[in-house]
Amino acid sequence: MEHLLPLAIGFVSLLLLPALGVAGLVKQKVTPVLSVAVFAWLLAGVWALSTGWHAGLPEARFLRLWMAGLTLGAGLLFVARLRERRKTWRWVRFVMTALTLLVFVKALMAFFDTLG
Repeated sequence: MEHLLPLAIGFVSLLLLPALGVAGLVKQKVTPVLSVAVFAWLLAGVWALSTGWHAGLPEARFLRLWMAGLTLGAGLLFVARLRERRKTWRWVRFVMTALTLLVFVKALMAFFDTLG
């Protein structure tokens, strides 16, 4: 249980930081495109699981990859929606800055632990 928090923080920061960068580069709304992509991924995965088609992969691995895609897509969609709302964007930047500092401090402490 104690390992879940650092993993969650690392995952969220690794997911949101690139998403914020990509969303910042795109000047138009990306929510419709992301919504269609996530929905298509969801339908394709449900169809594949219901028919037993796993693209030549073991079912467990296919399920993990499908769930990872859904998670990443939902995260990207969430960030895009937050970016479109100007009121919440300031708070998103604040949280991302705090998460970045937290992950940096954690990585620095892990680095010093490896030195001895």
